Amino acid sequence: MNAATLVLLIPIVAIVCGAIISIVKIKSSQQDISRHQQTAHDELQKEVAKLKERIEVLEALAVDEQQQLRREIEQLKRA
Repeated sequence: MNAATLVLLIPIVAIVCGAIISIVKIKSSQQDISRHQQTAHDELQKEVAKLKERIEVLEALAVDEQQQLRREIEQLKRA
């Protein structure tokens, strides 16, 4: 190898290595983002499940209150 070849080869190797390092960093950050998104998704799923349970309880209370009110009205009519 002569000096001219080395002069051309060293910058090419440096550029390729820099590109590989950039690709590795990008993939690593994408994995971190993916993990964060999965965690956020899991938390939201848990919150949705809790809210559904609360809605079911509120619906049961609303229906029960309506039935209780009907019974009270019927009792007043009979009295």
